[in-house]
Amino acid sequence: MRFFFHIADKYGLSADGIGCDYAEQDAAVLHARRLAAELAKSGEFFRGSVVLVARATMPARCCVSENDAARSLGRP
Repeated sequence: MRFFFHIADKYGLSADGIGCDYAEQDAAVLHARRLAAELAKSGEFFRGSVVLVARATMPARCCVSENDAARSLGRP
């Protein structure tokens, strides 16, 4: 499963557009804890940050390209 690790702080949300593959949710949560610990070590600026874990709702192989979507709608 693919998980995304977004970082939220007082300035907003930094979205993870790449993500990482993990076999189970517990492994993804462990990765998020490591990220949060590293952010805390980075200084005062990152100490108020929160790491949000989001699971991909659709497997990557099911994603459709723009061209495939256009063809399915009958567009050249």
